Amino acid sequence: MGFFKALVLAMPCLVTGSFFGPPKFVTEACEKWCAASADDSDAKDACDACHEGPQVNPKCADGADCNYCDKNIVFPRHYPKLWREEPKFKSDKLEGKTRCWCDTGCPVYAVKSWLFCHADCSKVCSNALKGSAVGPDVEVV
Repeated sequence: MGFFKALVLAMPCLVTGSFFGPPKFVTEACEKWCAASADDSDAKDACDACHEGPQVNPKCADGADCNYCDKNIVFPRHYPKLWREEPKFKSDKLEGKTRCWCDTGCPVYAVKSWLFCHADCSKVCSNALKGSAVGPDVEVV
């Protein structure tokens, strides 16, 4: 009976498409930026970021030998100017932060960083408590 209740409660999300994928305000902002991208380099950067998926460490993007933590979690992220200026995106407070549990607001990355990158993130989070934005081996790009 519990499974049936969960299925019924999830139905509106499945029908509206809001259970998975970005919220409506994100898709609307991305559509606006993509429409203006031909004439505006900031809008092009924002539009590109909308469609590139989760960020990976630039040092690992070209096939460099990186482990999961280096590639996906323990690197400072950078967001396009229009993303940082959009109040609903709240990415301005994440600029230069990692996906470690002490930096991220995302529960998925908080769990992944705790389970799979505990040692690396412990260093980052320890340094964050001491006032450093990132760990000793993390370079802001």
